[in-house]
Amino acid sequence: MTSNDGIHYVFWHRERVHFRDVDLQRIVYYGKYLEYFDNALYEYFRSLGFEPGAMNERFGFDTSVVHAEIDYVSPASFDDLLDIGVRVTRMGRTSFAATFEIRESERLICRASLVLVNYDAATARARPLPANIREAINKSNLDGNGRG
Repeated sequence: MTSNDGIHYVFWHRERVHFRDVDLQRIVYYGKYLEYFDNALYEYFRSLGFEPGAMNERFGFDTSVVHAEIDYVSPASFDDLLDIGVRVTRMGRTSFAATFEIRESERLICRASLVLVNYDAATARARPLPANIREAINKSNLDGNGRG
């Protein structure tokens, strides 16, 4: 699916807004969107064949967010069904950038960009992105891989 800003998201994940996600105004609390992005990113990697709970042990891949930008456009509310689009837009040696969009039906809720680094907790340093992860991301950006 291509968004209004022309980005073709290669993966879509669906989330239901739970009561615990909303604030006293009965709209999704702004910090919850980071959880939605995180969930969508993990499901994206699962769709590429990488089990999120084993990526560090098996492949040396464990991400930490080092930068986040979110543009809130329209509020989401309790029980809304949200579609979260994911696309990796840049890969460096140790980090990558991902772009997200959240929609409720045709209504745009927000857009975001995250920069994540492949973090090695044992050394407390960034480490190179594994070749197999890099290849799978490149392939998904060419092919697209549907809805999660």
